[in-house]
Amino acid sequence: MTPGLLNILLILTIYRATRFVIKDTFPPIEVPRNHMINWWDPDEVWQLNHPDARPHWGALGRSLRYLFTCPWCMSVWVGAAVVWVVQAWFTSVELPVLVWAAASGVTGLLHTLEELAERE
Repeated sequence: MTPGLLNILLILTIYRATRFVIKDTFPPIEVPRNHMINWWDPDEVWQLNHPDARPHWGALGRSLRYLFTCPWCMSVWVGAAVVWVVQAWFTSVELPVLVWAAASGVTGLLHTLEELAERE
């Protein structure tokens, strides 16, 4: 496989995996994700449905909630995992740290374009 094709596939994989983690409504992902982020820092809707809900982590919980729902932030972690898995088990990635950083940046840009398209 050519390095260019591998990089494109990595970018698309990191974009899709990031979206899957932070936004998809597939119940086996959505339910634990929402439970975890609302345990860290409950939002208003969660508090209405769960009257005993209270922030367990304070400022750290708010920070974790933000990092876990931010496509720019989460793509860094997802990108690291994807590049590591590909490098360890499938094929050699040339300049893996640069590919990881570039794929994370492109993922953030694609999520921004997706949000702009949803507004229109």
